[in-house]
Amino acid sequence: MISALIDQLGPIFLLVGAGFALAWQGLIGGAAIQGLTKMTFWALIPATLFQTISSNRVSELFNPVIWLCYYGAVVLTALIVYVTLTRWQKNNRSEGIVLAFGAIFSNIGMLGIPIIDILFGSDGLLVLATILCIHALSLLTPTILLMEWSRNNSGNPGAVLANTLRAQICNPIIIAIVCAIIAASLDLKMPVMIDTFFSMLKRAMPPIALMLIGAGIYGQKLRGNMTTSMIGAFAKVCLLPAIVFIFGLVLGLPITIIGPAIMIAALPPGVNTVLMASSYETARERTATTMLVATIMSIIVIPLLAVLVTFLRHS
Repeated sequence: MISALIDQLGPIFLLVGAGFALAWQGLIGGAAIQGLTKMTFWALIPATLFQTISSNRVSELFNPVIWLCYYGAVVLTALIVYVTLTRWQKNNRSEGIVLAFGAIFSNIGMLGIPIIDILFGSDGLLVLATILCIHALSLLTPTILLMEWSRNNSGNPGAVLANTLRAQICNPIIIAIVCAIIAASLDLKMPVMIDTFFSMLKRAMPPIALMLIGAGIYGQKLRGNMTTSMIGAFAKVCLLPAIVFIFGLVLGLPITIIGPAIMIAALPPGVNTVLMASSYETARERTATTMLVATIMSIIVIPLLAVLVTFLRHS
């Protein structure tokens, strides 16, 4: 069992390490990383999600029990982090909101898809798609509203929210999910050429995305209040998956669903957390450090969780 798990996880960390080594040796620079990231975001991730969702029943995607399990844990984690950082660390209200957002927003697209695909296959990707289809909208929207409320400035929160929603509607990942849901609802069968095209993009996604993660780690530095960042990172990588696991057991979900859900919860924060901090000029260094520390922690935590899930699946 352990040797099989090592065979699964080994390539993940070798690819991350390869990306780091290429950046370290100067063989891949910032412009190349940015270009490959755009290609992954606009082509590889949408193709992977479209093929995964369109080949399944829509009823499996809209699963309120999975949403309750995952996002119930997200809300509880955000409240714990917010109270801890504002009461104990004396961060102000706006800083608490931004940092709490960094402790709940997972890097599902770039990191989650390849890891879940390698560990759980199509069944795991379906759980991922269920969580992902409302991930950005359900987390970004309330965070923006809370930030606008906390700052109490003369800006128009409605305009900010409208711009955010418009950006999400134009998001290629959201478009891929919507198109896939329509295709699945109508039971459309893709022509062999198109299906092969999507399959090739899907196979290319894991190695490219994982190498980009490694390349992105190189050159990053720890900045800001380390205690605050450590709290956020611990909450993201350890606390959130633990609460998801507890909620999953309480709700009676099978390990085939709980497993991918806790792995998604243990993923480090996505770049949207840094963009949120930058757009409001709030806790930027602490948010960036939280993302870096959580990424490093996840290298240890994710294999441990994979061992736990494998044990539970075979027990």
